[in-house]
Amino acid sequence: MMRMLRCALSALLLAGSVLPALAGSTLGAPEGLPTLEQYPLRDRFFGSGGAFFPNYSMPSEYGLGYMIADGPALSGGVVKGTKSGVPIFAAGTVDFNCQAEQRPQIAILSAPAGTKLAVSPGTFVAQDIDGGSTRCLGRPVSGAVVRYMGRLPKGGASVTLRVTYPHLGAWYDHVVQVPGL
Repeated sequence: MMRMLRCALSALLLAGSVLPALAGSTLGAPEGLPTLEQYPLRDRFFGSGGAFFPNYSMPSEYGLGYMIADGPALSGGVVKGTKSGVPIFAAGTVDFNCQAEQRPQIAILSAPAGTKLAVSPGTFVAQDIDGGSTRCLGRPVSGAVVRYMGRLPKGGASVTLRVTYPHLGAWYDHVVQVPGL
């Protein structure tokens, strides 16, 4: 096992040192092939058309969007989720192609006494952003959905949530209104 790992690492290092020399020479690469600057070695393995994830398109980090949705439109816009309850807030991280990235973490900072909230994975229609690209607004995206469990409070209530985006390393606080009876 260790020998195979060493051989694979040696081959990768050799490819990384030999291919740039060949890509720059007129003998090594025909005219129509991209150079390593145009199509880096990492993308050749893991990017679009790559050896390990051929169906996933790997956009740049600059295309990430930090999507959110809340309010009355969220109730009609949730496409799917795993728990019952009234959805009151959702957040998700997507790339430039609206493909799901790492799910944000949502913490409940404050809620009225006796309030039951559940955070679970789900799909929702993005209405706004916390940051990043706006390309996926109005489209279904995957992320974390906060649901109010049980009877809705008389007259409504407000809940404060903290959304942490692992990719970004930043957090945003949201005050969400829970609809009343």
